[in-house]
Amino acid sequence: MALDGVPGLADANLSAFFRHRADVPTACRAALVGSLSRLRGSDDPVVTFGSLPRACVPEFADGCQVELSDGAEPPFLATHPVGPADGPGPRAAPAADPDQMLATPFRVVSRTGYPSYAGIVAHWWSGRTPSESDAVIADLMVRHLVALVDHERLMAAVARAEDRAASLALEAICGRTISLATGIVMHQDGVAAEGAEDLLRQSAAMTEGGLHQVAASVVRSGALDVGRVARSGVRCRGTRRPAR
Repeated sequence: MALDGVPGLADANLSAFFRHRADVPTACRAALVGSLSRLRGSDDPVVTFGSLPRACVPEFADGCQVELSDGAEPPFLATHPVGPADGPGPRAAPAADPDQMLATPFRVVSRTGYPSYAGIVAHWWSGRTPSESDAVIADLMVRHLVALVDHERLMAAVARAEDRAASLALEAICGRTISLATGIVMHQDGVAAEGAEDLLRQSAAMTEGGLHQVAASVVRSGALDVGRVARSGVRCRGTRRPAR
């Protein structure tokens, strides 16, 4: 999924890092950057972080596990490759020598109305100890995923704000139109504001149209067919009774 300003983050950061580190295996560079660039952003960190284990195995490590929680139970767990199942729950990471494992914790405080979340990404290798470069790459990967989630959450927050702004603008326009129509009916029929509003609402109910539609029609034509409302048998507060 194309994300403005975000898709190149992993490419730019990792590529720059690779250029300055001679201890990173050349074979993993393009494959790892390519895998990360295909990760999908989502406002749900489970969706984004859940795809990391398959994206970085075997390009970066021999195994990867993501554990993540936003306060809900149970925590989310994704592992690749998976070990043998121990019961009906999620499969755990295969046993590995602690010296051959690398843990990258993360904690994200949300500022866009979403729940904060935290977790840990574990990588492990067979037959070697992770290097300083491995630790930096793992951290860059986590930062990339956090950026993907933040971007989607920000876009969702912007969309909500735009919808709210549009609703407020429409409400303001409708309010002004109804006020104008109320004034027209008050002048036309010599009724109080309350009675004029009643007439507008009854007219809207008779035509099965919205109050704003009736008000807009009154503003355009300069009058309300009060006789039609009166013929319907409706009496409104503040209106004059028809002469006998």
